Amino acid sequence: MEKRTILAIALSLAVLMGYQYIFPPKKPVPQTVTAVKQTSPSSTATTKETHPASAPASASTENTSSSLPSSASAPVPEVKGEDITIDSDLYTCVINTAGGVMKKFTLKKYRRDIAPDSPQLEMVNVVKASYLPLAGRIALGDQVFSDRRFRYQADANGSNSLKISDRQVELRLTHPLENGLVLVKKYVFYPGEYYFDLSYELQGDKGANAAVSSTCLSWSHELFPGVKKKKSYVYSGPEAYVNGKLFKQSKKQKNIKKMELEGQVNWIGYTSKYFLAAIMPREPEAAANAAGVIEKPESTIVETGMKLKGAGSFRVFVGPKEFDYLKKFNLALDKSVDFGWFGIIARPLVQLLKFFNRYLHNYGLAIILVTILIKLVFYPLSQKSYQSMSKMKLIQPKVAKLKEKYKDDKARQQKEMMDLYRTHKVNPFGGCLPIVVQIPVFFGLYRGLMVAIELRHAPFFWWIQDLAAKDPYYVTPILMGVTMLLQQKMSPTTGDAMQAKMMLFMPIIFTFMFLNFPAGLVLYWLVNNVLSIGQQYMVMKKTEA
Repeated sequence: MEKRTILAIALSLAVLMGYQYIFPPKKPVPQTVTAVKQTSPSSTATTKETHPASAPASASTENTSSSLPSSASAPVPEVKGEDITIDSDLYTCVINTAGGVMKKFTLKKYRRDIAPDSPQLEMVNVVKASYLPLAGRIALGDQVFSDRRFRYQADANGSNSLKISDRQVELRLTHPLENGLVLVKKYVFYPGEYYFDLSYELQGDKGANAAVSSTCLSWSHELFPGVKKKKSYVYSGPEAYVNGKLFKQSKKQKNIKKMELEGQVNWIGYTSKYFLAAIMPREPEAAANAAGVIEKPESTIVETGMKLKGAGSFRVFVGPKEFDYLKKFNLALDKSVDFGWFGIIARPLVQLLKFFNRYLHNYGLAIILVTILIKLVFYPLSQKSYQSMSKMKLIQPKVAKLKEKYKDDKARQQKEMMDLYRTHKVNPFGGCLPIVVQIPVFFGLYRGLMVAIELRHAPFFWWIQDLAAKDPYYVTPILMGVTMLLQQKMSPTTGDAMQAKMMLFMPIIFTFMFLNFPAGLVLYWLVNNVLSIGQQYMVMKKTEA
């Protein structure tokens, strides 16, 4: 019975993990999403627009006369401008005066891959100048001014390079409009931060900003069709936080031309496994009157945009998804770190790893220490389990005799065996408990290692230089399989010969399953097995004595 239970749990674990790989859970579409509609150039709203561009449209709650038209409404001719470089300790940013858009945003502390000569990570993944991110629109009465075709004049103290040191840096871009007003697009960069502020103003007549009905800002991303990418089980794509729910595009929604999001839009942007580009209101309370849109102006481009009422002031985050850092925005930006179903376990485990790493300066050692700590927490439970298993092993000769005596009467055989277990105070299911309690911890740690930016490219020792990637030489998975086999040999053998043979295959099955798992996760399981073997050995010796 114990072997059957263990086999059932092991196979269930295998099925759960395999199912997660083959059929990842579909994300429900929040009710905040309006009815999805496909748009085309011919069906675009006929709003009078001074300069057509590719910023997203507004929410459908506005009248047609004040809504922002679709990005597919007209092609955007190329406008050449000058590059202005902003240099921070964390990033290098390039803003072009043609539209005041972003050409580059390079993270200095992160590289594309683990190779020593790998280039620094570039967050702007757009090759077409007409779709560079951070283009905006401002609606004034029945006119919509789009800045992609504007060539701004930069007020950067006569320099094309700005250095962020110990104080904030402001980049002010201006462009005269046909109605005599001046459009001001202002960037404000802060030292030691991955975010910056971006605002639009109309200057000229007294109270010009009061006439502004809405402002929209967009982020563009290249989809790289036809390029074979490494398969990932963590969502990448447009993402938003709307009415207290995290919105992600489903596979069916990816081909929709335009999606509008209504309600309280805290933020909207483009996410990957470890990094995020998000637009949010500068003032958190403005989220209540915000609207979001996800649009595909071309098959290779996706745009996410946010619209605010009046002259808008936005805050833009471009950087790593560090959980603690994202929490300080008070707009649920930390929800972009997708810990999945076992987030309630994954979050504290990652926090614990970060705490130990402050002193050990090695996440591999931190994983070992967390494994020991988890083992201590469940020590009383596993101790009882191993005591039961040891007693079970001692009474195996009596079990064998009962099987032989009642081999033709299975019902009587089971009854006599249960009486034998009660007499010797043996729990036939006791050996399953260590496996059962490890399952949620295993999945929590698995998800934490999968999405925590802190473990990206985190080295251990020798050949393991990335705990978030698989062991390149498969040494730890093989060692883990050996320890599983040793544990199996130490455990009592019950059941028929067929079940015993099936159990012998379990270490092999698990070894193959773990070959492509993150090295940090395999390290956890390996260390846990070694500790379990030591504990089980001591219990066996004590029981035999």
